[in-house]
Amino acid sequence: MLRQFAALSALAAVCAMAAPAHAQLSELRVGWAAHDVYNGTEDGSQIIVEALFESPDFLSWAFSPRPYVMGSFNTAGLTNMGAAGLAWEAGLTERFSVEGSWGISYNDGVKEFAHLPPDDPERLRLASTRAALGSRTLFHLRVGADYALPEQWRLGVFYEHYSHGQILASGRNQALDEVGVRLGYRFGR
Repeated sequence: MLRQFAALSALAAVCAMAAPAHAQLSELRVGWAAHDVYNGTEDGSQIIVEALFESPDFLSWAFSPRPYVMGSFNTAGLTNMGAAGLAWEAGLTERFSVEGSWGISYNDGVKEFAHLPPDDPERLRLASTRAALGSRTLFHLRVGADYALPEQWRLGVFYEHYSHGQILASGRNQALDEVGVRLGYRFGR
């Protein structure tokens, strides 16, 4: 079961990365997020840039998710991330919609520091300032809500979670949780 989940995640990421070559740009977003809100170990906030693409025909069997690619950059010089995946959207009213997305991310954060002796100053510094993510590759899960403004603009809020879930790696898995706001511009509608 876990291997199947990892394989499906890899397939989602491949579809998301391959789709931009065949799909039209659907939306551009820029956002700000409070970083590491659950553990509170890492400082700074995240500046997020994201591109979403029209759903390609070959994804119609999966309720036509939009492929996305995004970058998330830490203002304190700590963990930066890039992700690719699929985003599903459901309109609740003419202007209000919700979204769920799932993908694979890559980070430049700290994987582990258990290899250092318990009283090592570097280990103590890392343990108090950095999340031990356990892997460079993590799942990227996000839920959000958007409100359509005039002239194709959208304003939204979101929560996202980065974790390997003991599927992509084993051992430490502090994960990262973020809560933020975003502004998007939708093309073509």
